[in-house]
Amino acid sequence: MSLFWLVLLWLLTFVLGRVRQSRSFKYSRWIPGMLFFRVSLTAAILTRLLLLFEQQGEALIWLRLVESGALYVALVEVFLDVLWLVLARLGRRRVAPPRILKDLLLVAATMLIVAVQLQSQGLLTTLGSAAVLGGLAFVVGPGTASQISNISSALTFQVERQFSVGDWVEIDGCVGRVETVSWNSAYLYDNARDRMIILPNSVIDTGKVINFSRPTARRYQLDIVMGLPYEAPPGKIIAILSTVLDQHPGVVDANDAHILVEEFSDSSINYRLWFFIEDYMQRAVIKSSLFADAWYAVHRAGYSFPYPVEDVRTFADTERRDGELEQQLQDESFAVLRREPLLASLNDAQIRDIVVHDPVLSFGDDEAIVREGEEGGSMYVVLEGTCSVYVNAVMGSKDQIEVAELSQGDVFGEMAALTDEPRKASVLAKGHVMVQKISQRTINDQFLKNGDAMEAFAAFMAHREARRCEFTADQTETYELDLVERMRKTFARLFSSG
Repeated sequence: MSLFWLVLLWLLTFVLGRVRQSRSFKYSRWIPGMLFFRVSLTAAILTRLLLLFEQQGEALIWLRLVESGALYVALVEVFLDVLWLVLARLGRRRVAPPRILKDLLLVAATMLIVAVQLQSQGLLTTLGSAAVLGGLAFVVGPGTASQISNISSALTFQVERQFSVGDWVEIDGCVGRVETVSWNSAYLYDNARDRMIILPNSVIDTGKVINFSRPTARRYQLDIVMGLPYEAPPGKIIAILSTVLDQHPGVVDANDAHILVEEFSDSSINYRLWFFIEDYMQRAVIKSSLFADAWYAVHRAGYSFPYPVEDVRTFADTERRDGELEQQLQDESFAVLRREPLLASLNDAQIRDIVVHDPVLSFGDDEAIVREGEEGGSMYVVLEGTCSVYVNAVMGSKDQIEVAELSQGDVFGEMAALTDEPRKASVLAKGHVMVQKISQRTINDQFLKNGDAMEAFAAFMAHREARRCEFTADQTETYELDLVERMRKTFARLFSSG
């Protein structure tokens, strides 16, 4: 073959090698390794150049040996590549045998070819033996014990399928995507710093391996910790962070996400967010975006991310701030109660008296505000959030059925509070809930001592019950009179001492 064509083929090996490495199209994995072809062509080019300048001698003999030997090794490598692809196609799990086995077979074939080549030329003498031993030393490398350990470890974790090329793993504290595994080392690509991490196989075998791509490579679990102020109720913060996760495009399977209260630290309540993403390479970007989204959402809700501070406020400062917060809460409660039809018979001063003397209570997800069967003592108005109303499926049974849902402005517990009867249903918070409590003493002061207000209150409840039970006009009037009488008796008994 002419020198021109040899040079052209030699250049082609670089092109094919780059395509094989980049995997730019689906059949690139069928392209064989180019290293030994390149070595053979290099030796052939040098041989033609020596002949062109009419040079003879041992150099020419050695170049011809390298040319033929490298070509044989290249053909063996092609055979092994094809064999491994076929075995992968025929395998039950579509997975080829460990690559380390192929590498060892190639090494053995290479040494055999070198020995045969030297023997065929009568060169397997002291010089030839040194060349063979030198090749073995190159394969085994300096520090025979450590190299053998690396090879043994590679066989162990590849046969056990601890990870495969393309998996995202954490090994010995290093996180990266497995690019390749040789008989000596594993190569991880760390996209966060755009670098390659090379780990000896013996380190992998003795260290802890976390495979983020198992059991499935369709999603990857991440977690982040956020510290938020003690002033913010945990139920409300969990609802805010849940919305942030639901709306983020990088989070998949948002229903499987979890937000946990992790600890009460010195300056904040720390929340841990567990969620899944689809592209692990985007983990840093998604984490950054979630922190930013959470910041905006928390600030819109009127809170802020805390930072370590020393509280040097005076007692007067603390009292003033607590007073401002209490006044704000009372104003919000007053606005909700003023719109409630059940309290329409009360004037502004009377409603203001309720919010001043009775507390606003906060509840977290699934907390019981009242329970079925308990003695009544207070009624409640929902100020913020949603509640579920449950009744027992069978008398004495623990199984419960949800019969209604309450939201802002809804009243519950009024019948038990007015008549002192056991509560007929349980009310549980759904997420963060705030309710205005109205005690029996407040009811006595604002209704029982105000005849017009009490009659209007009883009339409203009677008409509500009439709509529910389809009462006639006479039945409605009877129910109203009976309710007024029961209210008088209940409160006369409760407050007779006053």
